[in-house]
Amino acid sequence: MDSQLWWYLARVGGLTSWWLLSATVVWGLLLSTRVLGPKAVPGRLLDLHRFLSALSLVFLGIHLIGLLADSFVDIGLIQILFPFTSDYRPVAVAWGVIALYLIAAIQTTSLLKKRIPHRWWRYVHTTTFAIFVLTTIHALTAGTDEAVVRWTTLLLSAAVAFLVIYRLLIGRRTDAGSPDAPAAAGRPAELPVRRDAPGSRAVVVSELSQAADGVMAVELAAADGAQLPAWEPGAHVDLVLPSGLIRQYSLCGDPAGRETYRIGVLHVPHGRGGSAEVHNLREGQRIAIRGPRNKFPLVLANHYLFIAGGIGITPILPMVRAVAAAGREWRLVYGGRSRATMAFADELLDLGGDRVQLVPEDTDGLPDLTAAIADTPPAAAVYSCGPEPLLAALEKTIADFPDRHLHTERFAAPRPAPQESGAPDQAGEFKVELRRSGRVLPVPADRSLLDVIREAVPDAPSSCEEGFCGSCELRVLDGTPDHRDTVLSANERDRRDVIYPCVSRARSPILSVDL
Repeated sequence: MDSQLWWYLARVGGLTSWWLLSATVVWGLLLSTRVLGPKAVPGRLLDLHRFLSALSLVFLGIHLIGLLADSFVDIGLIQILFPFTSDYRPVAVAWGVIALYLIAAIQTTSLLKKRIPHRWWRYVHTTTFAIFVLTTIHALTAGTDEAVVRWTTLLLSAAVAFLVIYRLLIGRRTDAGSPDAPAAAGRPAELPVRRDAPGSRAVVVSELSQAADGVMAVELAAADGAQLPAWEPGAHVDLVLPSGLIRQYSLCGDPAGRETYRIGVLHVPHGRGGSAEVHNLREGQRIAIRGPRNKFPLVLANHYLFIAGGIGITPILPMVRAVAAAGREWRLVYGGRSRATMAFADELLDLGGDRVQLVPEDTDGLPDLTAAIADTPPAAAVYSCGPEPLLAALEKTIADFPDRHLHTERFAAPRPAPQESGAPDQAGEFKVELRRSGRVLPVPADRSLLDVIREAVPDAPSSCEEGFCGSCELRVLDGTPDHRDTVLSANERDRRDVIYPCVSRARSPILSVDL
């Protein structure tokens, strides 16, 4: 074996880790400065940032293994853990050791981001600039590839300097003048969502058809003729209607066909007006959408049981298609008031045949949930969407099957449990700080957090205002939220980085949010 193999491995690992770490810094600055655009940062771009960071750690590990195994530099665990203890270029090595501790702090706070105040994570994350400087000095002084490092350093330093200056001088000014900026004090409340709000996309109603009695299937195409964003089963879009109302509807078409989106809308005569407005749309009419977003993702399993009630079939339909295409075992139990009101029933029967059980209430009564779950093997994934009585009954039934995994999506908030006699009202007064503007507003016990926020930000997004849709999600920077929504699962109730202000409040005297 080549005696210098470990040294070569240490050099390759160190240089590659430094390049990836530098790329992570530059990418993070691109996202934070909005150089990539004024819209909200898509999750996939943040995932790339995390991927680059993780990959740099992999090559950092290779670098450290090479150093420990190499006999030429004679660096041991003590020299890696404690700065200025190495006989080989002690000062140069020390910069790398200090950077290693900072990297460990950033990774630790990133893993704990959901459980610690956002400002802690932000302060520690700011040391990334120090890591960039320290690792660059380390690469220039500790290695033997000065020429490569020198030219790379010049390019990276120029990019980082430009983005930092942009962030300090232009990015803040852009934030202040953007449509998201807080409104002046005393400005009257307006509709919560505008058709030209950031993140919205103009679409055209390309086709309208009757999917069932009272259910309209709406096909939407991009107004500019481009492809629509990709989506996965379980995703929904925010439909921004001509009146300014915003309503959420599950995508129920084919994810592979990105020329159009399909939604199914049940007309609710005594609802809040959104479904009636959708049923009055005309082909060729321009509206807007936001998203898609997915809070009801399809997980991998060997067996699936789908239980849908009424219009709750819409998020289930693309799931059934995906599972059938993947060759997985599945079964669908689909209930409705009558056969005529069950949207997309024929499409599902063509897809699954006897795997699809239609249960019209007027002829067959209610679905037998116990029998349906008992017919599944252990570890089966059970997906359900529909009216609250169905979901409540299903949650009660599946408690007898602890080895099945239930996933639900609600179209309405569950009925709150009756308060015990004499129990005090837990809604107390607190204050909300709008960090971007510096305004601090009192939130009385008889007003929602969202209502107070709209005094300063009239176009703060929302939809259901009952805590189940997630449209009003806000980032929490400091303080402790009191989660009263149904968006977060039971094991997410202690999250301190997010809040749904339409129903949730604060446990701390002051709650700081990213507005």
